[in-house]
Amino acid sequence: MNITQLAGDLELDEEEYRAILELFVDASRSDLAAIKTAAAAGDAQSAGRAAHSLKGAAANLGLSDMSSTAHMIEEKSRDSKLHETHEAVLSLERHLAAVERLLGVKQATDGTEAPEKILKK
Repeated sequence: MNITQLAGDLELDEEEYRAILELFVDASRSDLAAIKTAAAAGDAQSAGRAAHSLKGAAANLGLSDMSSTAHMIEEKSRDSKLHETHEAVLSLERHLAAVERLLGVKQATDGTEAPEKILKK
């Protein structure tokens, strides 16, 4: 999926969607750092809150894979199983990097596919 299609799904123009995605990237970096810090400290409640925030924001922007991964971290946090979240945290980092790369490259107006399948619905 590409930015044009994701924007259209949300009834936004591409520039509006890009601006929102840029804000999302900044907030997601903060949420991801909070998850890592909380997991290292064994603070399941804080990790769960940060994962919940990231999950909702990703879902609202049509980033379903990223939202699902954050949801898994939220569930593991709720169950006090932070030790089982390492791979999911790495996955979130990859998802975020893919969104950053997507923002760095303007989509062709012909609707060519995004370089990552991260943005699929």
